[in-house]
Amino acid sequence: MGKLRVFEIVFDNGKSVYNPSELVNGKCIVDLRGDMKMKTLRILMRGVAKVHWTESRSTGNRLGAYTEHYNAEIEYFLKRQVLFGSETGDGREVLTEGRHEFHFSFQLPSGGISTSFEGKYGSIRYWLKAEMEKPWTFNHKAKKAFTVICPIDINRSEYLVPVENNMEKVLCCWCCTSGPISLYARTDRKGYCPGESIAITADFENLSSRTIIPHATLHQTQTFLAGGKSRTRHSKYTIVTGLAIQPGRTTSWDAQLLKIPAVTPSIINCCLIRVDYAVRISLQIPGAYNLSMDLPVLIGTVPLRPANYRHMTPVLENGNEIPESLMYYQPAPPYSEIDMASIPVEPPPTYAECVEGSVDIADEDDDNIIGDTRFTPMYAYVHSYHHQPPPAYSEVDPQSRQLYSYSSEIS
Repeated sequence: MGKLRVFEIVFDNGKSVYNPSELVNGKCIVDLRGDMKMKTLRILMRGVAKVHWTESRSTGNRLGAYTEHYNAEIEYFLKRQVLFGSETGDGREVLTEGRHEFHFSFQLPSGGISTSFEGKYGSIRYWLKAEMEKPWTFNHKAKKAFTVICPIDINRSEYLVPVENNMEKVLCCWCCTSGPISLYARTDRKGYCPGESIAITADFENLSSRTIIPHATLHQTQTFLAGGKSRTRHSKYTIVTGLAIQPGRTTSWDAQLLKIPAVTPSIINCCLIRVDYAVRISLQIPGAYNLSMDLPVLIGTVPLRPANYRHMTPVLENGNEIPESLMYYQPAPPYSEIDMASIPVEPPPTYAECVEGSVDIADEDDDNIIGDTRFTPMYAYVHSYHHQPPPAYSEVDPQSRQLYSYSSEIS
């Protein structure tokens, strides 16, 4: 690197996780072995959501197949500051030998941005890039990403409501029909944070002639949108397996806990990328299709405050058709509408690295980057979570009768 000994970006107080409207403060450190001429030293802060995937297409003739690319991009912001020199200078500025610290400060938008995300077909990424422009030679660059977490408060009433479902399946073999296999399951609430556990209550009835095994899995669905098309990727995380259920027997789960790892929070306010979660309850049936159903849940960023938590008794719809508006949770309001002052003061949040691991944030035009460009998003994580059982029924508010509930039958 010649005269350049150190060129890096450092955040103040080692902070690397920010909320909308916060200041991103830090310094660009330059350490030189000798004097260096340069035109300017600038730093950029950029936020962008980007999607890309390819699909093979057949031409239907001798030319064979071709690859079609789907791309979409939204730039949330692009801000810049000049730390040394001038954008219009002639390159005669001299930075002397030794260590120099150039401080910067950028403010994030209060709304219109989404939580950081790294996926196979797209990303929501925020980063700083310092660039040293020198006359008659290539520029030096340093790049560093940071995590933005848009608040989703699971203490809101709609996220404290349990989610339930029930299904039934009848096994047929030629002209013989066995008794039904039925499944009912309910979560203790709808909203959770990474580090917490989902408490599952379930009833399993096996009136068939086969031994079945119950499972519960946390499923993630990533949806990417571009060019009027969509691409979906499914992942599963924690899995709980119950004891085998013999023919003619029933069994139950009472607050079976399903741990939530450090996954991406639900993303519901980006027009290119969406991330949804569900608890999948399934019965493994030998020699037949499994019986399974999904209980949609939301992964938030503001942990549960126990004083606000009230168990809400689910209400079935008595066989009536469920309105479509109840089939899925209602999206949170734009973050700019959230009154941050209304959120009580809490201890500083703790964070954990995303279980998906690190990614390389270097883009095609990021030549001559100095330093490490690997990045792992950090998400709010509850390290000391202990499941609290629901209060006694005498403590339940009889007026709080809400539910996201639906039922279906498979034969």
